[in-house]
Amino acid sequence: MSCQRDDICPESTDTTPFLILRFYENVDPFDPVAPQNLSIKDPEIEGYVTIRSGQDETITYFRYSKDSLAIPLKTSADITTFEFTVNTDNIPEEGEETSQEQVENTDILTFTYGRNEEYINRACAYKMNFTGLKVSHDIGSDGAWIQDIEVEQVNIEDQNNAHVSIFF
Repeated sequence: MSCQRDDICPESTDTTPFLILRFYENVDPFDPVAPQNLSIKDPEIEGYVTIRSGQDETITYFRYSKDSLAIPLKTSADITTFEFTVNTDNIPEEGEETSQEQVENTDILTFTYGRNEEYINRACAYKMNFTGLKVSHDIGSDGAWIQDIEVEQVNIEDQNNAHVSIFF
């Protein structure tokens, strides 16, 4: 017995989209730029999550472009929380002087949304689309590095454009 055309899900098929975040400097909000040494942590997982780089790693987020990141939203809940930390690698040595721009700083973003399951076909099964995206920003004890957040697309059905703009 051989495989039928609808038994294999082509790689080109749209699946559950990642949330695309695009970063901008608050001083020049029209020029996208990557934050310095950005790490993202799911508070429910030990340690920082890794960038997609191999088959054996846990994939939690990946760099979409120099100034954009793609992160997954939970498909089993209507809320996902991440800790965004800048200057992760810049931990000062004892007695070393550092400026405020060099110190590790964490802000917490909570994404709330509705979930809409969409049937693709027999081979690919379902994908999850997200609707009514909202973002709340909690400032860590070290002050805010994120200055403003704008939701560009409240419904997430693909990864063609940024869904959220973050100004720092």
